Amino acid sequence: MLKTASFRFVLALLLVTPSALLAQGGRGGGGQRGGPPPAQSAKAAAPVDLTGYWVSIVTEDWIERMSPDSPPSGTGGARGVQRAAAVTPPPNGEQCRVYAAGGSLRVPTRLNITWLDDNTLKVQMDAGNQTRLFHFVPETPRPAEKTLQGYSVATWELGGGGGRGGRGGPPPGGPAAAAAPAPRWGSLNVATTNLSGGYLLSSRSLYSENAVLTEYFSHHKDFGQDYFTVTAQIQDGPVTRVTSSTFKKESDGSKFSPGPCEIVR
Repeated sequence: MLKTASFRFVLALLLVTPSALLAQGGRGGGGQRGGPPPAQSAKAAAPVDLTGYWVSIVTEDWIERMSPDSPPSGTGGARGVQRAAAVTPPPNGEQCRVYAAGGSLRVPTRLNITWLDDNTLKVQMDAGNQTRLFHFVPETPRPAEKTLQGYSVATWELGGGGGRGGRGGPPPGGPAAAAAPAPRWGSLNVATTNLSGGYLLSSRSLYSENAVLTEYFSHHKDFGQDYFTVTAQIQDGPVTRVTSSTFKKESDGSKFSPGPCEIVR
């Protein structure tokens, strides 16, 4: 009687064990059939939230950016005309070149930043009524022709998140601390090519269609208020120019009012 009961127990154990192991493997419990988790979208992986409405805080190059004697006409007065002769102007139809990517955030403006989809950030500017798209998937088809806003590839640059100043290793405090998400900081890096040329500032020299624009968007808070600063580098042949522009977040879009760009003749 005892032998019969033992035999039944062993038989049941042999039948249950393989199915339990198979279930563990299929659920990613160390088995080889689980596979890697799907990659996060750029929206889900964002270390900072840049969406919303923003307004220019003009602290750099105030006279050139704000003076009524130097409007964003694209000619920039006598100095701009003299320098323009050294650079081939954009093709016919590119009349809003002062609002092109290289100088668009230098013109005092308001922005509306939204996610066009999970891997494309959309930046609308009310000055000149221009729109830029930041593609987090580099395989996104590039336009055949060069444009004012060009083609922008974006990446997140992450920091922190390692538990010990971003250097990895288990966080202090044991398992309970490990379960809590570590604070993160980060910036948005954007590289833009396929530009048709434009103005860096309304009264500075032109940049050509061969220019490469690299931007670093850094988010920060002061006294509970959100800001971001974009540092832009324009490499145009042997010439490199660097600018920075700061924006403050607004509570809503009541002051966001897109208007037409000025015509450059």
